[in-house]
Amino acid sequence: MLKINNISVSIANIKILSNISLDVSKFTSIIGRNGAGKTTLIRSIMKILEIEKGDIEFNKTKISDFDTYAMTSFGIGYMPEDRRLIPNLTVKENILLPLWSKKKNIESNDLEVILNFIPEIKSFLKNDAFQLSGGQQKLVALARAMIIGKKLLLLDEPFEGVAPALAERLVELIKGLNKLDLVTLITESDETYSKFINAKIVKLERGKIIS
Repeated sequence: MLKINNISVSIANIKILSNISLDVSKFTSIIGRNGAGKTTLIRSIMKILEIEKGDIEFNKTKISDFDTYAMTSFGIGYMPEDRRLIPNLTVKENILLPLWSKKKNIESNDLEVILNFIPEIKSFLKNDAFQLSGGQQKLVALARAMIIGKKLLLLDEPFEGVAPALAERLVELIKGLNKLDLVTLITESDETYSKFINAKIVKLERGKIIS
């Protein structure tokens, strides 16, 4: 279980999150308009942003005491809203990056599992990331998160900025995550797609949970 315990976060002395507490045991969607604090929450879990007060636990370990690079060792995968692929690396290299950071050499089985889950990636596996469409980059970013996120996946705005057909495909893929033994936390600006993935809905407004 992911437990967020009364955290507050500020950026440039502006309070973004105020006293956020949340338990995520399986599948949860954080719903909020732009500026509500969704991405700040995800980045705080990843320790990309510092927490002013409170703490974050995952499987009874206080992960807020660790640096960002340590999150892979806890089986935590992160899909940023803006994808953050490395343009001049191939799709395969981008997907395997988290394993290299762990100095893990057994890549073939891990990659095969991902390609079976998202088979369309096979057709552009050898392409450089800059050659992909925005939608294809979303699929690769999801694959990269999954290859290391065996216990927890953090998916920030996975449906944002993609064509409706691909958004529907992402809904199908993310629904499939529900069958796996992991915890998934996603963000979305409204419930357009979250309502189809059987997720617990939590609404965030002006840095506070309202439901």
